[in-house]
Amino acid sequence: MFEIFCDSLQEGMWFRNLHPSFSDANIEIIPNNKRQQQQYGIDKVLIYDRPDIILKDNNRIIFVLERTVEVPSGHNVGQRFGRLVAAAKERIPVVYFGPYAAYKHGGITSGPRYMNLRLFYSLKNVSDYYNTAITTINWPVDFQYEVLKTPQKDKRIKEYMDLFLSYYSINGFNGLTEFIKSSDFQKQQYIEQESFAENEIRNPEQYDVPPDSVEIMSAFAFENNYTKLPHIGKNINSVVVYNVGMTYIRSDPYCGMAALYYYLYCNSSTALILYFPNIHSSEWYNLRSSTKTYRMFKEFSDAILFQDRIIPQHKL
Repeated sequence: MFEIFCDSLQEGMWFRNLHPSFSDANIEIIPNNKRQQQQYGIDKVLIYDRPDIILKDNNRIIFVLERTVEVPSGHNVGQRFGRLVAAAKERIPVVYFGPYAAYKHGGITSGPRYMNLRLFYSLKNVSDYYNTAITTINWPVDFQYEVLKTPQKDKRIKEYMDLFLSYYSINGFNGLTEFIKSSDFQKQQYIEQESFAENEIRNPEQYDVPPDSVEIMSAFAFENNYTKLPHIGKNINSVVVYNVGMTYIRSDPYCGMAALYYYLYCNSSTALILYFPNIHSSEWYNLRSSTKTYRMFKEFSDAILFQDRIIPQHKL
């Protein structure tokens, strides 16, 4: 029997109504307690954050979904990234369901907001790296960029679940990610991404290069401009420096951005250095704990350059 674990009961009920196969599914709120997460067998997809939906069948996670009506524009594009990566690392099909463009209300910054295309590019790399299926589905909006709240909004996510369950009901989990990844549905979503970039983004070429907060340089240039590289256990030809502008240690959106840039710009001979110009290393050690914030910063960096010194990953 299917089990639906959700971040909120409303989201769980919404998901259960997407397909008749879920009509008898149990709905459970994702527990905060780590031991309970382990007992339910959902802890591996919660290593960074809580996705909106975790679907289990026969004591196995078979699907993860993240949905939002907020556009991941600008720097906030990484806010939910870790939730998608955690599922991908387990080779579990995952869907990101949200608007590519939507209207922001309030103040002088009101107006349409558009998807930061680096999310598409990095998720494609994650999908290829772990050989799994990551699907983005555009939440539809009206001609004024207001997100639709009617049942019409669920048309494509229902199509995806039909596709997913048509395979799963016959073949089970084996080959499921490959089936989704090579499906016409997945290809159509990539086509829509490309169409959105060409027709909605004024200057899509801006996303072909790193943002202002990221520098890519040789190891020699890094040592000239910053400090000597510590020993990090691999031969480094280039360095990606992500300037994390926070003034106190916090997660959003910086943890997700570190992960996004890791998959977007790094390879086996590239080091990702997080630059914390406003944070003293003593703050890190005084506050360091087993929280997900610290784990993500540590996992997706080869070193962190603090105000006072650079510390390699194994000593963080």
